[in-house]
Amino acid sequence: MLLEFNTLENGNPRGFQRVTQLIAHLMRNQFVHAEDRGAAALLETLHRPELARLVDAYFDVAGYRLVHRETEGWAGILPDPDRTSLPRMRIDETIALLVMRRLWEEALQLGEVYANGTVRTTLNEAYAAYQGIVAGTRRAALTPGDFRDVLRTLERRSIVRLGDLDPEAQDMDLDIRALVTSVAGDDFTASLEQILSRPVASHADTDDRGES
Repeated sequence: MLLEFNTLENGNPRGFQRVTQLIAHLMRNQFVHAEDRGAAALLETLHRPELARLVDAYFDVAGYRLVHRETEGWAGILPDPDRTSLPRMRIDETIALLVMRRLWEEALQLGEVYANGTVRTTLNEAYAAYQGIVAGTRRAALTPGDFRDVLRTLERRSIVRLGDLDPEAQDMDLDIRALVTSVAGDDFTASLEQILSRPVASHADTDDRGES
């Protein structure tokens, strides 16, 4: 593989730069979505077979699968569970991710899905759904500000996108992208009640494991 990268760098410096930029972005953020700034150039790399093969081979060696869903406007890397340990997530991030999956599924059933399979709701509506899920469990709910911060973490991975704050409504648009179904699969979603029913230990945020 090193030889292939050297050959590309010498023969097609621009292509080499595109490959390394995409690899760096996916290593940092896991996903890239067409609606994000600068994403078009990154995704264009995957439309060039000779470049896409290098990106795919690079992550395959590291134990990850390169996934490109053109119809949903995203590309990303998912761990091969037989070769790579699943990264750990804080329990609050895990629950928020499961809430996003549930909201996306509900909108899909109502036919309220936009381009690239994106669903639009608002931060306040999502927080209300989150409160409804954790109500009556052993786990204390996050504050609205903390919940928004957790969603910012998901936003950096291109799973969701938060809009600008409406100062009058004290709310903002929240786009939930179709790739949430790949990050939080059916088995992951089914574990929601089990996760919420666990005793809350002092180090729960660091000991619970989620998918990514």
